[in-house]
Amino acid sequence: FVFLSRNLSRQANYHSLEAQGREALTYLRRDLALAQTVKNGTTPTATAVTLVLPAGEVTYTYDSAALKLRRQADFGVNRDFSLLKGDFCSCTAFAFDYYTTTGGASTSPIEAGVNVPYSIKQIKVRFPVETPASFSAATRASYDTVSARYLIRNKQFPDGT
Repeated sequence: FVFLSRNLSRQANYHSLEAQGREALTYLRRDLALAQTVKNGTTPTATAVTLVLPAGEVTYTYDSAALKLRRQADFGVNRDFSLLKGDFCSCTAFAFDYYTTTGGASTSPIEAGVNVPYSIKQIKVRFPVETPASFSAATRASYDTVSARYLIRNKQFPDGT
């Protein structure tokens, strides 16, 4: 009975983590599908990006201290909220992967190590979520998420094509 109880708790925790991951991916997928470009004048990092959509701008920022992903938009009803954070969920890491027109290498004429917004053509996200450390070791669960590469469809290549 103890084994069954722990197993059911672990499965319930895993289901909760999967639901949190899917919710975050739903918002990201929607915004990335509508993205016209990565905002000019910003420096996309592994933990932050600002996208330009037809309705306005949306910024995603991962806060490693609070272990959550924040979505801020300058349009819509729900403009600022947190994802991947709750009583049963902690996001222990988060990364945006950027792919450019040169296959991933930066096309900055000034600084080779910087992702230049105009050259970014695809974005992928990776993050693990897990139950808080306060949970019993026997019932803790983790869920790793890796998205597909999202093509910024409305984006022109730097050469104008």
